[in-house]
Amino acid sequence: MEASVVALLLPSCFFALYLVLEAADWGLCLAAPLVARDREENRAVLSLLRPCLDGNELWFFMGFFMLSICLPDVQGTGLHAWYITMIVLVGGGALLRMAAVFLTKQCSSPAMMKGLSVFALVALFLTGLLGTAILMTDGSLFTLAGVFCAVWTVLACFQIGSLYGAVKVVNPLGERFRAAFLVSSCLSVVAYIIFAISLRVTLGESWDAGGYFWMSLIATAILFAAAFVLTRSRHPASGLAAAYASSFFAMAIYFSAYVMVIPKIHPLDLAALKAGMDAVPATIYLGVAAVWTLSVFVWRLFRKKVVYQWKDHI
Repeated sequence: MEASVVALLLPSCFFALYLVLEAADWGLCLAAPLVARDREENRAVLSLLRPCLDGNELWFFMGFFMLSICLPDVQGTGLHAWYITMIVLVGGGALLRMAAVFLTKQCSSPAMMKGLSVFALVALFLTGLLGTAILMTDGSLFTLAGVFCAVWTVLACFQIGSLYGAVKVVNPLGERFRAAFLVSSCLSVVAYIIFAISLRVTLGESWDAGGYFWMSLIATAILFAAAFVLTRSRHPASGLAAAYASSFFAMAIYFSAYVMVIPKIHPLDLAALKAGMDAVPATIYLGVAAVWTLSVFVWRLFRKKVVYQWKDHI
């Protein structure tokens, strides 16, 4: 395996891990103003963000650290400045959700919930734009692939968050979460297909994905269809599992482009990457991150449903 592939494989996996693990939290923030009708339901949604100290951001920061030091031509450019902004948004989102968990009573107002939702929307949209810009030879932000990647990133997190809410909170809020997933499904599928095909066309021969691209795209579609059918049949837990599996294949397509395309348009400084990794306790860092995030993820999957007091105002 080429050294450039190895150098980019780890940060690509780290970014994918962050997006999959943190999708539910971002999605809950996005969906809350649409499904929750009063402060009590807002507090129920915020309780789903616990334990909030999940460590998922560690994967993003490690991926960014590795990618930034091995791409010297990006450092000091306007694109690098945008990536610093994204770091701030990722860290800021974690702090906002933590504050919302610890200050649930104060943060459960409709205005605060809308603020969390808008922040999540902006952060995820920029993540999609910037994540695709690095694959463009001119670093363009607003390409067809970039815009639809941004739209799909927002919708994918919205759907994972909605499904998680459908599984982990009692009705009627849980039913509204389920409906939110079903209603947004078609738009999400269309956005992803346009993104994937446009990225494939834009990158052309530089992305030598071959049959891997189409097999992964078909697997993504089949698993997403399974998530839709299972959720519509009132099996949201199974639907959530299928949605996570679908996200895995969707990420595999996206980040395979990182591994194959970035070395062809950006010179890699492998010596700087090695020196940077030697300068930090990478093994300990990765071990702590793996145990921490996996433990929290398993706990969140098997936690009991949130029961809240629902008052029928009809």
